[in-house]
Amino acid sequence: MKDYLSKILCLLLCLALALSITACGSAKTSSFTLDDDEEWDIDEDGDTEQGEDADGDGEDGDASGSSKSTKSGSTKSGESGKSKDDVTAAAVSNADAMSLDQLAASIPAELKGKTFTVFSWNPVTDVTDADKVVKKFESATGIKVKWTKGSYETYNTKIAALQNAGKAPDLIRYISPDPSRMYLCQSLEDATGYDFKGAIWDERVMSAYSYNGKHYAANLKNTFNQQPTVVMYKPSIISRYKLEDPYTLWKSGQWTYEKFKEMCRSFKSQVGRPAWMTSKQIDLLWLNDIDLITFDGTKYINNLKSPAVISGLQEVVGNKGDLCPESAADGDKLENGTYLFYTSNILALRRTDFHFTESKADNDIECVPFPTQAGKPYYTNFQEFEAFGVPKGSKCGAAAYYFLRWYANADNYDAKTFFNSEKILETYNYLMSQKNYNYNVDRLITKAAGIEFGDIDKMVRTGEMTAAQVETKLDSVSPFFNKAVKQANDTLAKFDK
Repeated sequence: MKDYLSKILCLLLCLALALSITACGSAKTSSFTLDDDEEWDIDEDGDTEQGEDADGDGEDGDASGSSKSTKSGSTKSGESGKSKDDVTAAAVSNADAMSLDQLAASIPAELKGKTFTVFSWNPVTDVTDADKVVKKFESATGIKVKWTKGSYETYNTKIAALQNAGKAPDLIRYISPDPSRMYLCQSLEDATGYDFKGAIWDERVMSAYSYNGKHYAANLKNTFNQQPTVVMYKPSIISRYKLEDPYTLWKSGQWTYEKFKEMCRSFKSQVGRPAWMTSKQIDLLWLNDIDLITFDGTKYINNLKSPAVISGLQEVVGNKGDLCPESAADGDKLENGTYLFYTSNILALRRTDFHFTESKADNDIECVPFPTQAGKPYYTNFQEFEAFGVPKGSKCGAAAYYFLRWYANADNYDAKTFFNSEKILETYNYLMSQKNYNYNVDRLITKAAGIEFGDIDKMVRTGEMTAAQVETKLDSVSPFFNKAVKQANDTLAKFDK
């Protein structure tokens, strides 16, 4: 009887161990193969509007190339006296120098078979061939991926609700270092046991998404998952109105703001309407490194009264009707030839993104950098500064390092087919190589307070704000910006607690 009870006890212990191993990620998943046409699990949640971010409607590390874990320990998985966190930390120590095959071989045993949940507002297929990359990650690592699609408009509240229900995702997407979204996340150091200071990580992004010495989101330096602002155009429309090719002008050093405006006015003289549609009417501010709200490293500041904002907005208003129409972010009106140029994020020119499908099929859409402006330094503007973070409550956050090494790595994608043309790829690489850059915090901070941009963009678009009225209008909305900035700074103060 004693032997029988011992055997029963052993069986119960084995069952408990098996249950504990599978506890991370309880969502239903299915098995997979590497067949390109196989469907896999993408849950949709809420009334998602695809591509809000794509229309704009909606930052070099250690020279060694490797990085040490923030946690000590170099024991192998299973060695006695070490916690699971210690084992995971040891596994990623100096992992930046590993090939993907080596990285897959180093996956801690306790992560294999677990489910890693990604939460975004677009499907995985929005990124060209990302579904294939994720499948290969699953096959190589033994970690299952569940891609959950939520609503863009209720993104933060949905993440918070999932956290409160004990169902926090393991990775979320950012478009800017919004403090309210950062506060929903763990630091990457705490989530993964890794410091993310290696040279493979984009130092610009790491700096933007850091607070109190900790990082709340990351992206690789070598990635196609980033969103610099470009000038889009259709070669057929350029030809129809006998205008100079923007790409040729750019490559010959003649792509200037004055040339750009000259082409816009020539277009208007021929068709009777402005030529330059923007994703936001205040795009020109960002392209000149001017922000409505600034961050000094410790706090956010209402920047509306600065001379740069005032003069910048006066220039924006001056373009109204002459260069720019009332509408903004109407991509179909570039496609149908209503407008000549469109400044927006380059992600719309990825081959599988749902924008400009007809023009892409006809190989009739291209882009160039924003033109140079006399006497002004050139900036790569990121209206959306893409990065990825690990929410609080994540059960498999330790897998985030491994997933990002695969998913965000440009080497895992076919460069010649990721964007719709080699010229678009050339433009992307050029903009990503520029030393001067900026990224926006205006949009999400004001949106969190209730009114995106305090309606300044709308005032410009509808003609409510004239050049003479700029200062008065800014006075009227400044209290709202003070509220938005206070709310953001109050959120930052919680990070210390």
